[in-house]
Amino acid sequence: MRYRKLGRTGVDVGIVGLGAEYLENASTNTITSVIDEAIDNGVNYIDLFMASPNVRDNFGIALRNRRQKVMVAGHLGVALKNGQYYKTRDNTLANKYFDDLLIRLKTNYIDVLMIHFVDEPDDYETVFSSEGLFKLAIKLKREGKARFIGMSSHKVPVALKVVKTGTIDVLMFAMNPAFDTLPADVDMDAVWQDSTSKEKVIAGDKSKPQRKELYQACAVQGVGIVAMKPYAAGRLFIKENPSSIVLTPVQCINYVLSQPGVCTVVPGCKNAEEMKAAVAFLNATDEEKDYIAIANNQVWKLRGNCMYCNHCLPCPVGIDIGTSTRLTDIATYGMTNSIISEYKALSLKASSCTSCGVCMEKCPFGVDVVENMARAVTMFGE
Repeated sequence: MRYRKLGRTGVDVGIVGLGAEYLENASTNTITSVIDEAIDNGVNYIDLFMASPNVRDNFGIALRNRRQKVMVAGHLGVALKNGQYYKTRDNTLANKYFDDLLIRLKTNYIDVLMIHFVDEPDDYETVFSSEGLFKLAIKLKREGKARFIGMSSHKVPVALKVVKTGTIDVLMFAMNPAFDTLPADVDMDAVWQDSTSKEKVIAGDKSKPQRKELYQACAVQGVGIVAMKPYAAGRLFIKENPSSIVLTPVQCINYVLSQPGVCTVVPGCKNAEEMKAAVAFLNATDEEKDYIAIANNQVWKLRGNCMYCNHCLPCPVGIDIGTSTRLTDIATYGMTNSIISEYKALSLKASSCTSCGVCMEKCPFGVDVVENMARAVTMFGE
């Protein structure tokens, strides 16, 4: 396993984690086998948002005597009604189900307390009001029941607003090479389920940069991104028509981990084989990780946007173009000492660019690399 710091928390998390969504109705044996496969491969970040008692009990059993090996993210604002999940903003009810999570996991704390599913402006106002769930989250942290506070979201405007306030340590956000081309506030499920919505998105002239702005803001603010839905709920594995592009789990994970601010990716795995397919990324070859195929899919309009994939390499003079561009993109939204240090650590700076254009001939996304190198020189002075 390879590890990254979870934003400003300073805690090391494996770059591949586990999302538990598809294990809600799984047996104890299945959940234990997934946890075994995960921990044996160094996975140390698990997101468990569900309120169902059975899945919580089964995770408690699977993590018995191993709680200290993993960081558990639990969600504040989930509840059950007639046996079914729903989102609640009632502090008393949210606290009840949070205490239930601690009891069933047989632990006295949660590592990351996620304020659950904040997408809309009015919900933001409720959650972050003087008596909202955020106040409860702060209380639970002060009591030692949570180490860090996070929030899960699917839409850029609200997520970006919260990140810029500096009130959360971690953002759990839906991220994959298809979603990243959609407008900031689009309902992603609607796009995939409604052909009319999809046609409207496809009709756009270029991909939307707002999502990248969010990722860069997280990097600047030190908010660790936990990337959920890296496979778009498996849709990226489905061939919808003869011209559609199908990606592998390794390619999807590589795309997500290449984006600014991302600390770990938590694919949903319904069995040990799917967990094994996710951690296969750790030993995958560069060829297996290559997600260049997304450039050819008409649904994902990525042209002109750097994917930090380094298909433009080798540079005749040896510049690490992907890293240089990534740092420049982040710095555009806010310069920090860590970004400056990372840039200065590069063996060759953008100022070494000869504007030969070889990189642009090789770039599958039509990026103006020479212009990006000029931006880097302007931003960093070398």
